[in-house]
Amino acid sequence: MGKTWIIDENFDGVRLDRFLRRNYPHIPLSGIMRAIRKGEVRVNGSKAIPSYRLGEKDRVHVPFEDHVPQKASLSPSKGALDVVYMDENIMVINKPCGLLSQPASRGEDSVVNRAIGLINRHKGEFAPTPVHRLDRNVSGIMVLALNLPSLRALTKLFRDRKVIKKYLAIVKGTLIGEGEIDVSLKKDERFLKSVACEGDGKKSITMYKSLYAGERASLVELELLTGRPHQLRAHLSYIGHPIIGDIKYGGYKEGVKRPMLHAHVLEFLMHDSDLDYLSGKKFTAHVPKDMTETLKLFQIDPNIPY
Repeated sequence: MGKTWIIDENFDGVRLDRFLRRNYPHIPLSGIMRAIRKGEVRVNGSKAIPSYRLGEKDRVHVPFEDHVPQKASLSPSKGALDVVYMDENIMVINKPCGLLSQPASRGEDSVVNRAIGLINRHKGEFAPTPVHRLDRNVSGIMVLALNLPSLRALTKLFRDRKVIKKYLAIVKGTLIGEGEIDVSLKKDERFLKSVACEGDGKKSITMYKSLYAGERASLVELELLTGRPHQLRAHLSYIGHPIIGDIKYGGYKEGVKRPMLHAHVLEFLMHDSDLDYLSGKKFTAHVPKDMTETLKLFQIDPNIPY
């Protein structure tokens, strides 16, 4: 009984206890910790501690049932969602900045709680589940699964890199041309940020393309080839072009209230799965007002074709 997970890049570097809480929200934290303590949760066949950092291809065996009922902290919210696309299997939304992807406490406003309210889910049914997350202060495109088979199919598509994610960022300085940033990253626990390193970090690759290079700031398109925490923020800082508004990584504020980073495009490559009707589909999230205002602030034409 139970299930064995094979860790992919989406959970690489995540603590074991947080991985379990994310995937088994119906299990009380006390139950998760008890299962770990008793050795019922095993990593690569061995007992592990709650703070163990998972790595790609780790095998995690859990004793819990494989289903995702609605969590107590999930409750319908009347807040609006900008729905880009929805069918019986998936919901694609344009997340505003300042909104959590998932609630951190009971009843807290979030994409998930708004989605529950929007589609009228009731207690005991499958709750809309994000397949990937955006930080609170990052806006843009997100996809949620509306049933368990779709969650499994989407998770596999992301793991197999059959989904392209592109971002827009306004960065400090004049950034010209296009290229690849291939620099390993590791977590700096003291300052809670990712830093470039040699040798002992996780391989991290970002593709960039300058759309407009100004004197003080530039607009760039970014594509993640790996998905490390704060990867885009750390990589842009490493090459000397931190994101405007991203104080933690060296970007000047200039009256901007958040990092100017927006998840712009989500595109499904051709694939054979239960969701094959999504093959070749491309979803775009319009650029938010605060970002267009920042473009104007730095004298960048907000009507540049993206």
